[in-house]
Amino acid sequence: MRLASVLPVLIALQAPASLGAQRPSIVQIAASRHILVLLSDGTVAALGENPRGQLGRPKTAPLRFLPTGRVELPGKVVQVAVGDEDASYALLEDGTVWAWGAGVSRNLGVPLDGVGERHTPGQVPGLNNVIRIVARKAAVMAVLRDGSVRAWGEVPPLFTGGVRQFPGVATPVPIAGLANIADIAGGVDAGYALTRDGQVYAWGPNLKGEIGTGTTSDAVVPPTLVPGVSGVVSIAMSFGAAVAVARDGRVWSWGSNEQGGLGLGTDADNGVPAQPTPAPLPILSDAVEVKAGTWGRQFIVRRRNGTLIGWGNSDWGQLGAGISGNFQLKATPIKLPDVEAYWLGGNFAFARTKDGGIWFWGGAAGARPLLGARGNQRVPARVPLEKLVP
Repeated sequence: MRLASVLPVLIALQAPASLGAQRPSIVQIAASRHILVLLSDGTVAALGENPRGQLGRPKTAPLRFLPTGRVELPGKVVQVAVGDEDASYALLEDGTVWAWGAGVSRNLGVPLDGVGERHTPGQVPGLNNVIRIVARKAAVMAVLRDGSVRAWGEVPPLFTGGVRQFPGVATPVPIAGLANIADIAGGVDAGYALTRDGQVYAWGPNLKGEIGTGTTSDAVVPPTLVPGVSGVVSIAMSFGAAVAVARDGRVWSWGSNEQGGLGLGTDADNGVPAQPTPAPLPILSDAVEVKAGTWGRQFIVRRRNGTLIGWGNSDWGQLGAGISGNFQLKATPIKLPDVEAYWLGGNFAFARTKDGGIWFWGGAAGARPLLGARGNQRVPARVPLEKLVP
C-alpha cells in the first residue's frame, strides 16, 4: 500500500472526535428554576431541577440539578419558554406549541385529572399559527400570526366573561381588546402588549399606577392603551413596574417602585412609592431592548454599544454589577462588552457575546453547577459550553 493512501487513515484515527462534531450555537435561553436552551439546529436542551418532569425526563427529587440533555420534540423549534410552576414550552416552526412538566391549572393546554404532570412534550390542541409564547405563573399567552392573542391555564375572570374557570382553561381562549400585537410582557393576570406600530396596552390591577394612565385605583383594568408612550420596540415588567424602550433609544418607566423597579434611585421606603404616569429615565438615550427577571425582580437594558446596564433587586447578584445588598436602585453598568444577546431567568442571567461565549451571573443555585462557585455570582463569568450544550 502506498504512503499516500495510508496517511488519511492514520490522520483520521489520531484526530480528536470533537473535530468532526462541532456543537451548535446557542440561540436562546429561558429559565426559572430549570433552564431550556434553544440551539441553532432547532433542537432544545434542558438542565436544572426536575421534580415535575420539566426537563422532558422522568422526574427526580427536588433541589437536584441535572446536567444538560436533549428534549425530544417532533420538529424544529424557534422559541422556548418556562413557567414559574415547573412547566416548559416550545414553539415549533410550524406554529404549534408543545408543553410538558407540571400541569397546574391546565397550563399544559390539556386536562391532567389525577396525573398532574407530563414528562414528555405534548401538543397544545387547538392552537396554530403562533409566532410568540410567554409563560407566567400557571398561565401562557400566545401571539398569533394575525396579531391576535390566545391564553390558557389560570386565566382570570377578566378574560372569561366574568366567571372564574376552575381548575383552569385548557382550550386557548382569545383575549378581547388585543389586536395587531407583536409581543407580550408579563402574563394574563397582569401584563403589557406591544403592538406592531409601537404602542403599548396594559391590563390588570392598577393600585400602583401599573396601567400608566396617570391614575390609580383598586379596579382590575381590561386592556387599555398607555398614553404618552409611542415608537416602542421592547417592553418588560416585574413586580408591578413597567419599562419600555423606544425606537429613539429612550427608556420609559411607570407603575410600582417597591423593588426600585422604576430606575429612579429610590424605592418605596425612601421616595417614590408609585409612578402612574410614564416618564423617561434621563440617564439612558441609547437603549436597544429591555428584559426583566421573574422572581428576581430586576431590569437589564442592552445598549447600542453592546453593553448592559441594570437596576432593581440585587439579593442574589442577578444584576451582574458586583453590588451586594437588597437593591441596586440606580442604573449601573455591567462590565461585559460585546453583548449581542441576553436572557434573564428567575434570579440569574445569561449573555452571549460576539465571540460566541456564554456568560452567567446570579443565584448560587445556578452558579454552583454551572461555574463551580460556592455562592452567588455577582459579576459575569464564562460558562463552559458543555454545561449547556449536550
